[in-house]
Amino acid sequence: MPKKSIPLHYLSNESGLGISLHRIDRMSRINEPHMDAHRDAHGNFFFQEDGHARLMVDFRELELKGCGAFCVLPGQVHYPLETEGSYGWFLGVDMSLLDEHHRAVVDEYALHGLPVAVNAEQAGLLSRSLELLQAFCQSPDRYGTAVVQSMLKTCLGIFTSLFERELLERVVQSRPSAITSQFRKLLSEHFETVKSPSEYAGMLSISPSYLNEVVKETSGQPVSHWIQNEVMMEAKRLLYYTDLTVKEIAFGLGYEDHTYFSRLFRKVSGKSAGQFREEYRR
Repeated sequence: MPKKSIPLHYLSNESGLGISLHRIDRMSRINEPHMDAHRDAHGNFFFQEDGHARLMVDFRELELKGCGAFCVLPGQVHYPLETEGSYGWFLGVDMSLLDEHHRAVVDEYALHGLPVAVNAEQAGLLSRSLELLQAFCQSPDRYGTAVVQSMLKTCLGIFTSLFERELLERVVQSRPSAITSQFRKLLSEHFETVKSPSEYAGMLSISPSYLNEVVKETSGQPVSHWIQNEVMMEAKRLLYYTDLTVKEIAFGLGYEDHTYFSRLFRKVSGKSAGQFREEYRR
């Protein structure tokens, strides 16, 4: 059967807590490339206590050796490439459970998306916290939902503190970088229907010229570049992981004129949509 969409996974939420937590045992298997590719409707937080893992996230290969952490946001297409004795923890979370600060940190981290090294002290604290969360989740009636939610916030706080520390080493947070982060978050949510820089500026209650100025200052590229980049990334996902026609993809991404979309794809990617699909599927 032709693939018309990228598999979307949802949390198994039988407990009604909006989370999924389990240990990852030592693994040695190598997965078939792209066969398990999917996206999730929730956020995924990974804590590798030891081992070696490689995975693909939106055409970017990530590698984690030893003790470290990373996260994958809703909508990002990902699949494992290789695991060598990797073990640790997986925490799937309904993103609505993150408070405003934690969500802002995670969204900013996702722009860089690199695994974060975790030292022995941090690893011990995170392991104990996740073990407690698991114990509370297994007996929610005994401990109560409020206790589970409080422990979840603690675990997420540790993850985001690790990410935030990494971000501070990479980016000096300022009003321009904060605006850029807000813009990128809005873009990830609305790129299929909103493609005008002025509309994003309106959402942020600033002028289009100021939005373009700060985004270019902090990222090196204007607003229009990031809008096109977000749309083209989704187009590449659909070209690679589904059997949708170029015309169907164009319409799904909000382009009534599929020939214009094809010209735009060639301009941005340096090759036609058909060439991209053929080359990457070899």
